[in-house]
Amino acid sequence: MFSKIISLKWLVVIAMLAFLVSCGDDGEAANKNEMENGNKVPVAVKPIEEEYFKKELTFFTSLSGIMQTTRSSAVGGRIEKVNFKVGDYVKKDQIVVEFPEDNPAVQFEQAKHAFENSKKTYERMKALLDAGETSQANFDGAETKFLVDKRNYEMAIQVLFIDAPYDGIIVEIMVNEGDGVDSKIPLFTIAKLNKMKARIWTSEDEIRQIKNGMTAEVNYNGKVYEGRVTHKSMAMDPMKRAFYAEVEFDNPNNQLKPGLTLEVAVKIYENKNALIVPRHLINNSSDEKSVYVVVNGKAEERKIKTGFESGISVEILEGLKPGDKIIVKGANMVSNGQLVNEVQ
Repeated sequence: MFSKIISLKWLVVIAMLAFLVSCGDDGEAANKNEMENGNKVPVAVKPIEEEYFKKELTFFTSLSGIMQTTRSSAVGGRIEKVNFKVGDYVKKDQIVVEFPEDNPAVQFEQAKHAFENSKKTYERMKALLDAGETSQANFDGAETKFLVDKRNYEMAIQVLFIDAPYDGIIVEIMVNEGDGVDSKIPLFTIAKLNKMKARIWTSEDEIRQIKNGMTAEVNYNGKVYEGRVTHKSMAMDPMKRAFYAEVEFDNPNNQLKPGLTLEVAVKIYENKNALIVPRHLINNSSDEKSVYVVVNGKAEERKIKTGFESGISVEILEGLKPGDKIIVKGANMVSNGQLVNEVQ
């Protein structure tokens, strides 16, 4: 009986020793893992991929029709008729605004009668010349008077009956029937709206980057309209102290209107397979730039060469390749060769 009790005690002791040894092994392994991870800096990474990149210069400006003309009064007087309203399409030479024929500054009736009389005389003298019944000198005198009277009559018509210089849309009418106006007062504006144009004013540095043929965009009511740079100035405007460039946009359905103030974006550069890094991840020291990447569990400071910048994005020309894992969080806590632990 006593020997059985002794044996039982030894079994208990052996079991306790085995348990303590087991616990010691687990603790040692845990401590080892803690020590290893304790030397690693936790970082978040993002594999770099090729993506589309563009650089734009933006300007606020007003739009106008590709052709746009404001007709003004040549004489003062009362407006007799306004034949169209804003938005109407008119053909070349259609009369838009009329002054009365009895306007004293024009003497329209006198010009009309003089033209009609000299036309009859010219036609009679031409017939006589063809029949050999009058001299060339007599005919030449009649012809000269006819041409002068014809021109005077045409000028009187142009002064009193203001027509459309080309096919287009009336975009503004500044007078009403019955208004009394002075000479050189704007009457109406006509424009061709199938295309729109914008003049942008730039700095010297910007005009060097802009080239004829570059694409441009405006966004209006959620729709993007594409255009191109058609012309740029070679000299600085002395009043504005700036250079200008002109941009033309297609305008299907005449959705863009003259006078709209919009932001014009001129695309000066694009790369369809660019490597892009946010500006805040780039380290700048003296003349060198670098980013941190993870290679084989270690932080590596990678020297880079940058290209264009747009917003917070920077184009990388050299130093990175697709698939490189850039440290996006924790980069300020590492140094070259530092052990890191990638976390989400």
